[in-house]
Amino acid sequence: MSSPSMHQPFRGRTAVVTAAGAGIGRAIAVEWSARGGAVVAADVDIRAARATAAQIRDRGGECIAVAADVTDSSAVPDVVDAALADYDRVDALFNVAGASLPKRVDEMDDADWYRVIDLNLTSVYRASKHVIPQLRRVGGGSIVNISSTAGILAENRCSAYSAAKAGVLMLTRNMAMDYAPDNIRVNAVCPGSTMTPRIKDYLERVPGHGSLLDGLCPMNRYAEPEEIARPAVFLASDEASYITGATLAVDGGLTAGKHFAIFEDA
Repeated sequence: MSSPSMHQPFRGRTAVVTAAGAGIGRAIAVEWSARGGAVVAADVDIRAARATAAQIRDRGGECIAVAADVTDSSAVPDVVDAALADYDRVDALFNVAGASLPKRVDEMDDADWYRVIDLNLTSVYRASKHVIPQLRRVGGGSIVNISSTAGILAENRCSAYSAAKAGVLMLTRNMAMDYAPDNIRVNAVCPGSTMTPRIKDYLERVPGHGSLLDGLCPMNRYAEPEEIARPAVFLASDEASYITGATLAVDGGLTAGKHFAIFEDA
């Protein structure tokens, strides 16, 4: 007979999820809750965060919504304070917030560059800095950083984004080394093309590109946000207790290698 802990292994644990208002962030929040954990859904759009919280509560889970701009140094401590006020602990942090800016280096100004780096890379440092003491307080925990395949393979017209996401991977490894003695595991997930609201909006504004993006990976389709959320939540679970400093590509085979059509007839 299975025990309740097998079905709800995160019962009594709390996760902070940034960019939890939509897409991958919302899917992670819902997945964590489905396994019994409480969620602090942080998003710059408080209405979106509240929608995530409502969805989780409607399913019988626990979730609070917090407005948080991860590029604002004063915002992250407020998220941690909210978590402690409602749940008295933080056991996991999912750094999801990020966005791209399709510009070449010579097309960017300093404000563009620093904005992309701040949102995608510095925010990971910022959130981790304030959550790590709480993970240490409860005897350990997990940080999962959402990077991108752009951090593994450069993407055209995404210079700042690719640089930032590659930085996330190295920061992940450094934190994994630094905090292993505290029983804090730090890992990264690199999603491929995922059907988030941002991608849906792009495809609506630029028709005809859907099939081109589909063909980027051997599986020839987009990921659904839930397909990114499940591996991310796995990395924060006890099932991944000996995994730290890892980079997990969840990309339909995009980074597995090159496909040469000419060899098909060789």
